[in-house]
Amino acid sequence: MTWIGRNFAGWLLGVWAAAGMGWGALVEFDFTRMPAGTAAGGWLPTHDVGALGVGDRGLRIPITGADPFITSPILALGSEELSVVEMRVWSGSGGFGQLFWFKDGAGEEASSWFNTRTNAWTDVCLPIPARGAGWRLRYDPPGIHGEHEVAWIRVRELEPTAGIRVQAQRETVTIRGRKLPAQGALVELRPHQELSEAAQAPVMQRWTNSSHGEWVLPRRVLRNGGEVDRLAHGFVVMEPNGADGWRPWGAIRWVEEFSGVAQLSTPPVVTRGKKGLQVQMVEDALALGIHHAALNVNLPALMQPGDGGEVYEWRMDGQRYRFHRATIDAIPVKELSDHGVVVSLILLAYASGQPERDRIWLHPGYDPRAPNRLGAFNLKSEEGAGWYRAALQFLAHRFSQPDARHGRVSHFIVGNEVTAHWHWANMGEVPREVFIRDYERMVRVAHAAVGGVTDAIRVYLSFDHHWNVVYGDAPRQAIAGRRLLDGFAREASLGGNYGWHLAYHPYPENLFNPRTWEDRTATRDPETLRITFKNLEVLMEYLKRPELMWNGGSRRVLLSEQGFHSDGTDKGEALQAAGYAYAWKKVAAMDGVDAFILHRHVDHGQEGGLNLGLWRRKEGSVSQPDSKKPIWEVFQASGTGQEEARFRFALPLIGIGEWSEMK
Repeated sequence: MTWIGRNFAGWLLGVWAAAGMGWGALVEFDFTRMPAGTAAGGWLPTHDVGALGVGDRGLRIPITGADPFITSPILALGSEELSVVEMRVWSGSGGFGQLFWFKDGAGEEASSWFNTRTNAWTDVCLPIPARGAGWRLRYDPPGIHGEHEVAWIRVRELEPTAGIRVQAQRETVTIRGRKLPAQGALVELRPHQELSEAAQAPVMQRWTNSSHGEWVLPRRVLRNGGEVDRLAHGFVVMEPNGADGWRPWGAIRWVEEFSGVAQLSTPPVVTRGKKGLQVQMVEDALALGIHHAALNVNLPALMQPGDGGEVYEWRMDGQRYRFHRATIDAIPVKELSDHGVVVSLILLAYASGQPERDRIWLHPGYDPRAPNRLGAFNLKSEEGAGWYRAALQFLAHRFSQPDARHGRVSHFIVGNEVTAHWHWANMGEVPREVFIRDYERMVRVAHAAVGGVTDAIRVYLSFDHHWNVVYGDAPRQAIAGRRLLDGFAREASLGGNYGWHLAYHPYPENLFNPRTWEDRTATRDPETLRITFKNLEVLMEYLKRPELMWNGGSRRVLLSEQGFHSDGTDKGEALQAAGYAYAWKKVAAMDGVDAFILHRHVDHGQEGGLNLGLWRRKEGSVSQPDSKKPIWEVFQASGTGQEEARFRFALPLIGIGEWSEMK
C-alpha cells in the first residue's frame, strides 16, 4: 500500500483495512466508518479551523476565520493516468470549496474549485493530473464561521477501461461496465441534474457479486405522459455505504458514442476554401467571394411564450416549444448557403429585461452588472435545460434538411469568448473550475441535442487570444485559454469524451495595432502569453497532445472572429490591409484550420473606438456602410488568382521581400 505516510502508517492501515477501500482507491478517508470521537485520520486543522473531530456523520470542521483549511498526511496520488478525488461534504453556508494537491506548498495552479449546496450534502468528483509519492491534499471549506462536515475523501485512478461507457443507438442506450464495485446500482440523471442528486435518482439496474456488467435500455421511455429521449441523460454507478446508504462511484457518465441516432441523413457541406466574414450585407459578402459566414443567434429571442403569435412548434420529451416565426425567418442562412457558403451560428443569451424570459434562459448566477448583457445558458433548471435543448434541436432540424429548403448550417459555436466569461458568458464572478464545469455541460448538451438530429453539424468552444494570461487580471472574471482548454478536456473525459472542437480568435496582442507580426507577447512556445496570428502554430501543435485528441485526430479549428484596426489615416488603412494579408498567408497554408472568418464587415461605432470593418461607417451612425477601405479589395483577392498582385503592397510594410520569409 504505497498511499500511506510513515508517521501514520500503522494506525491508518487498521482503519482503512477495516473500512474496505473502494475499487481502485489509492487513498480513502471514510470518516463515517471511523468510531465517533477518534482522531481525524491524520488530517490537521491548519488555519482558521478549530479542533477536528469525528462524529456520526463524518469529520467535523469548526470554522473560526475567513481562510479555513485542513491538511492531509503525506500520500501517494495517482500514476500515469488521470486521477479523481471524490468527496461528500456538508456546508451550512454553501459557496465555493477548494481542493489543493501539493508537496512543498499549496498553489492555485494545482487546485480545483467546486460549488457546495447550502444545508445539504454535496457530492463532487474532481479530475486531477497524475501525481506521485510524497503529496498532500489541502481542503478549504466555504464559509467564515459555523461547522462544516466531510463524510469521506478518496482518490482513485481513472483508467480508460474502468467505470462505465455509454453508447447510443437508434433505439437503445447501451451501458457497459468493467471493474465495478461488487455490489452496486445504476441510476439515471437528466441534463440539468448534478452528482449530488444521484442518491435520489431512479435506479435502472442493481447487481451483487459482480465487477462488470452490460445493460441495454430503450432509448425512449414514456414519462409524465410523453416520450423522453435518453440521448442527453447521464448515468451514475452507486455503491452501498453502510448506514449512509449509497454513494456515487465516480462521475456522471454521458453518451460518448453515437451510432445511427441522427433523424436526418444529411451529408456535410463541402467547403471551397477558408475565406469567411461575419456578414452584415449578404450581397456584398457574396461579391467578396466568401466561403464561410458566422451569424449571431440570440436564443432567448427565438422563444415565443404563451399561445399567441405566428410560431414554429417543436415537440421534445412530451413538451411543446414555440419559436417566433419572424425571428427564425430573419436568420439569413439560406441566401448564404445557396451560394456555397458554409454557415456557423454563434449561440448567445442576451438579457432581455423580461423577468420570465431571463429566468428561463440566463444562468441563475448571472450578474446584471455584466458589461455586455450576455449571460451563460441556464442548464441549472429543468425548464431552462429543456428550452436550450429544444432550440438547438429545432435549429439543427431546420438547417439540416437534405433538400436544404431553409439553407444549411455546419457549425454551432456555444457562446462567445468564454475565456472572458464575465464579459461574454456571465454566470457571476466564479472560480475557474466552477465555470469550466458548467460550460462543459452546456457544450455536451448541445452536442447531444444536435447529434440526435444530424451528423452534419459540429459543436465548438469559443476562446479569445489570451493563452497563459488572464484577461483583465481578474481570475473570477476570466480564465487563461490554456487553463480552460486543459480543464475542459479533463472534465469532458471524466464524463465520457465526445466531439467538441475549438473556435479561436487570434487578434493582435494590441487590438488597436494591426502589426500583428510585431506581437511581443506571442512567442513560439506553449508558455506564450497570447496566441495571435504571429504564433498560431503553437495552438495547432498544442492540440496534438494525446489528452486533447478525439478519435485519433486533433480537434478542428475555426478562426471565427478576428480583425485588424484602422485609425482613419491612409497609412492606418494600409496597415489594416497588410495585417489581413499577413494573417491570410499564414492560415491558407495551415492544416487543421478550416476557416478564417473576419470581423467586421462594417466599422461599428460601439466597439470602443475600434474600426475593424472592410467598410467605413457613415458618420453619426452605428454601422451604416459608407465607403470601402483598401482591405476590401485585398480581402476579395485572397484565395484567387489576383492574390499575389494585390498582396504585394504588404511586403515592405511587414518588412520582408517575399512571402516565404514570413515568420
